[in-house]
Amino acid sequence: MPNAKIRNPGERHYRIETLLGIWRVGFTDQGLRRLSLPDSARPTDWLALPELDGQEGRLGRQVLETLARRLEGQRGDLPWECFDLQGIAPFSQRLLAALYRIPHGEVRTYGWAAQEAGSPAALRAAGQACGANPIVLFIPCHRIVAAQGPGG
Repeated sequence: MPNAKIRNPGERHYRIETLLGIWRVGFTDQGLRRLSLPDSARPTDWLALPELDGQEGRLGRQVLETLARRLEGQRGDLPWECFDLQGIAPFSQRLLAALYRIPHGEVRTYGWAAQEAGSPAALRAAGQACGANPIVLFIPCHRIVAAQGPGG
């Protein structure tokens, strides 16, 4: 199967086709585990996935509606309880929870994120956790910048 390398045990994967490209979304019985930005390097793998519609019930519809609002430039969030972060290191879970609480239109630094996650000196770990964020857009790692400003 061409998309075998992107599957994880216990996850059900779907694609969401938008004008920006194909997004990949993964669900477990506990909630949303993964939302990947469109990636032109692997679209053929993603085409083998079923398109998300009603398979995941209320949560699947919420994801589709919220993503559509976001792509139209509107605000939209999913409740924290919708996410399944099992298997992610405790530091990273705390950091992702802190990112989730950053208000729309605001940014924070890696130092702030490390502090919020309980390890003020763990700036590199904060950066790595942001880079490994499995639920982009809904957990806003894009609101974290270097102390000197964007970049890095």
